[in-house]
Amino acid sequence: TLVSLSGTGVQPSTIQVTVSPATATLLVGATQQFTATVSGTSDQRVTWSATGGGSITASGLYTAPSTISGSSISVTVTATSVADPSKSGSAQVTVTAAPPPVSVSVSPASVTLGLGQTQQFTATVTGSSNTNVSWSLSPQVGTITAGGLYTAPGVLTTQTTVIVTATSNAD
Repeated sequence: TLVSLSGTGVQPSTIQVTVSPATATLLVGATQQFTATVSGTSDQRVTWSATGGGSITASGLYTAPSTISGSSISVTVTATSVADPSKSGSAQVTVTAAPPPVSVSVSPASVTLGLGQTQQFTATVTGSSNTNVSWSLSPQVGTITAGGLYTAPGVLTTQTTVIVTATSNAD
């Protein structure tokens, strides 16, 4: 049996869209440039969209949201072919919250000492798992140990205010 087919038909589109990079991890407020490669057509134009948070420009520059609820969100960045809007490519973006700022508090906040007296200072570090600090004095009057024990000098010619500072080793 011979089957003869005739007529005109529409060829399925061979257009493909690839987005690069395919994945990205960004901090809140950060940007990432995406590029789209369109094959199967001479028309390289795409329209960009971002679903899940943030915004993207017509040139593919994605900006993560400035705040998120929780520790991270997932965003899909999509480039859609202008020549065939049924064809698109996408990238996955993970937006993570910025780490909390490191802060240091010293206790006691103020103390008056006599000549040769000592005072144990303690530092509390928040925002980091590294709670180590370095101690310093300004001006360099008396001594302070790595553990925060301050010793006033044995002799002074005038009353002096000394600032005891604990600096986080993490930040």
